[in-house]
Amino acid sequence: MKDWKNIQLKIDDSRADIILSRPEVHNALNPEIIEELHEALDVVTKNDEVQFVVFSGDGKSFCAGADIKWFASAVDKTKPDNWQEYLRMAELLKAIYQFSKITIVAAHRNVLGGANGIVAACDFAVAEQSTAFAFGEVKLGIIPATIMPFIAKRVSTQTMKKLMYSGDRFWAGEAQLIGLIDFLADDGKLMLVVDQLIDRLKASSPKALRACKQLLQKTDTGEINVESSEYTAAILADIVHSDEGQEGLRAFLEKRKPDWQKLTVVEN
Repeated sequence: MKDWKNIQLKIDDSRADIILSRPEVHNALNPEIIEELHEALDVVTKNDEVQFVVFSGDGKSFCAGADIKWFASAVDKTKPDNWQEYLRMAELLKAIYQFSKITIVAAHRNVLGGANGIVAACDFAVAEQSTAFAFGEVKLGIIPATIMPFIAKRVSTQTMKKLMYSGDRFWAGEAQLIGLIDFLADDGKLMLVVDQLIDRLKASSPKALRACKQLLQKTDTGEINVESSEYTAAILADIVHSDEGQEGLRAFLEKRKPDWQKLTVVEN
């Protein structure tokens, strides 16, 4: 596995941990770390055993957003060069949002600017009670453009106006109320809550989880709608007749827990 400079990738059984690792700058984002995150996602995509991907940050913060030195350097670059760098950030968020496996972010201390895009792009977001959030871009004369479509998947337009126009900090409790995060963890118990979430998800069929995520994404983009009766019926029929569908239904009738692991062993 590649030894990256700005991130760590750890794979253990069905779980992959992608850890932002620029602690000296609170894991601030720059072109190098963005490219490394793209590469790590490619590695995880090719690992069929991985079902869950957890994003976290090394050191005092999850992520302080874009590295100010990176953004300040824009004045010495051409507009096309800047556009290309910002495009890679937007593509990273899209890759996380559309990722085939279940994605979870574990945030602590600071989630600023672009870091909120990673939070919003994941399937589930967990944050410690003391975590601070902010969209401070307008105070620098810029806007949270690349992250906005993903924030809008979780947060209402009116709430985004309040937070993005002011750039004010807000805390994990409010972040949960507005839908930016899903679960709160006591300080120091962040990974315990993540572990518990993954344990609950492991009770579900791995294939059904993937298929459900794919269908939700198609529904979200409008590709699937109330007129898609034949398609959704076909999807359900396929799932019911799959090995995991059959195992789940038999287990229900036999009043036992499904053994998804047994099916994985047989396939391998």
